[in-house]
Amino acid sequence: MSYLVIARKYRPLNFEDVIGQEHVTTTLINAINNNKVHHAYIFTGPRGVGKTTVSRILAKALNCETGITPKPCGVCKNCKEIDLGNSLDVKEIDGASNRGIDEIRDLRDDIKFAPASCRKKIYIIDEVHMLTNQAFNALLKTLEEPPEHAIFIFATTEINEVPATILSRCQRHDFKRVLSEITSKSLKDICAAEGVEIDEESLLLIARSGDGSVRDSQSVLDQVIAYCGNNITIDQASEALGIPKIDIYFDLLDIVNEKNTGKLIEYINNISSDGINFVSYIKSLLEFFRNMLVIQTTSNESLIDLTTESINKLKKYCAIYSDKDILFFLDLISKSNSKLKSSPFIRIDFEIILLKILHYDPVSKIEDILNKLSAVTGNLPIDIGEIISKIPEKKNPNEVVEVPEPVTEVPKEETKIIEKAAPVQVVQKETPIPTINISTVIIKWENFVKNVSDNMPNIGNMLYYSMPVVLNDNILEIKFDPKHKIQRNLCETKIKEITNEFNSFFETKNTKLKINEEIVNDDERILKIKNNQKKTQEEKRKELLEISPELKFLFDDPFNCKFID
Repeated sequence: MSYLVIARKYRPLNFEDVIGQEHVTTTLINAINNNKVHHAYIFTGPRGVGKTTVSRILAKALNCETGITPKPCGVCKNCKEIDLGNSLDVKEIDGASNRGIDEIRDLRDDIKFAPASCRKKIYIIDEVHMLTNQAFNALLKTLEEPPEHAIFIFATTEINEVPATILSRCQRHDFKRVLSEITSKSLKDICAAEGVEIDEESLLLIARSGDGSVRDSQSVLDQVIAYCGNNITIDQASEALGIPKIDIYFDLLDIVNEKNTGKLIEYINNISSDGINFVSYIKSLLEFFRNMLVIQTTSNESLIDLTTESINKLKKYCAIYSDKDILFFLDLISKSNSKLKSSPFIRIDFEIILLKILHYDPVSKIEDILNKLSAVTGNLPIDIGEIISKIPEKKNPNEVVEVPEPVTEVPKEETKIIEKAAPVQVVQKETPIPTINISTVIIKWENFVKNVSDNMPNIGNMLYYSMPVVLNDNILEIKFDPKHKIQRNLCETKIKEITNEFNSFFETKNTKLKINEEIVNDDERILKIKNNQKKTQEEKRKELLEISPELKFLFDDPFNCKFID
């Protein structure tokens, strides 16, 4: 007998078995009990959270031979056929492969006939957002007023792709991602039924791998069982999935605390030798620092999918770093992650990321800075609290803030003159960002076009037909006359290169170019376009005779000369 995967073997058969979607199942149970079942439902949510499963259970509840009930028996002919997908009256349609208007017309013709053996004729259309606009339009009238024996159930992961006219005719239910804690409990029950021994940390790792999808988590469990057998440990599970264990990140923090570059290089070499994927490592490191930030800022441990032992260990490391430090790490890793995926030198870029974390200097507080200043100004004590309270609120980032000089009482018997310390200035300097306006652009536009022509002749020649119009919010709009459509299209295909040349020439940052099509008068052009229209024979003759009248005889008989292009 062929092997039946866990996701199919343990698919819920009634509403009570569906996990994480109680807000949907409770609504459907109450609708069945109160005889208020809608004629059209649309289930939306991430993959693998129970949309198709709930659709089948609802079909069984309405067609069970024991009667309409929220607890179908599961043993009658109708229930068995629906579970196996063999029912003539419950049709599951794949919206991706049956998306045309012809399939919907067949459905409209079929819906007119009464059910063969069931009480209701139910149409379950999965991935309904894949239907074409013509198919949706053909379905509207039937969906709004279907026969009494027909019910529609739509399932989709892209609810924003479904037309509003369809949504307005359906009762919508949003399925949520299932929490890792709930998924891990379900996986634990499955392992117990399968005779598999597994620890809590492995269960959480498998549940997190599913990313909120019950079906994906069950598929991952299948994979781990195939690799580890009936006795699963966290080391084996991590190795099977190619996911680093959390201890490897604690080792990284120890090296970062020591500021030991040599150890970090050896650490990276060990990661590579163990076959750990660098991208997977960075992804898990991002989650690791996110967990640190949660512990640093909240006391809600339920927001973290880790064991109690790992959380307690993480708390010790959180005392070393501030939330600003952790935010810097998260920002650094997040920005580097996309670059790492496409990098031709992935090992070197990976090392650079970890070296930046290693050599990062923690953010200094103003109190610490003033304490250091007080240690080098002499014997005059400085009241840090009083100084900070007297610092005015800084409105301008370039404004100089003067810290009031400390005042101490000099004893009467003291005759020594105390020199006043110079006031401390806290100055924040920012590199000025060059700014330009449309007038500057217009004045320098000819030089800019010539510069582009030197670097990219083809594009520069096309820019001769352009005209800068307005510059707002770092967006420069340039226009082309409709008769110069070819030049405009070429510039649009090379807009990225032109933008880079613009920012380099005008020494700006992040200015974007937008190309429009609009009539351009010759008198408003910056660069005059040469008229390449060919002259007529008469025009050429007059031009020649104005220069050399003595050549008039060439155009008289018997010569009657003509110009040849």
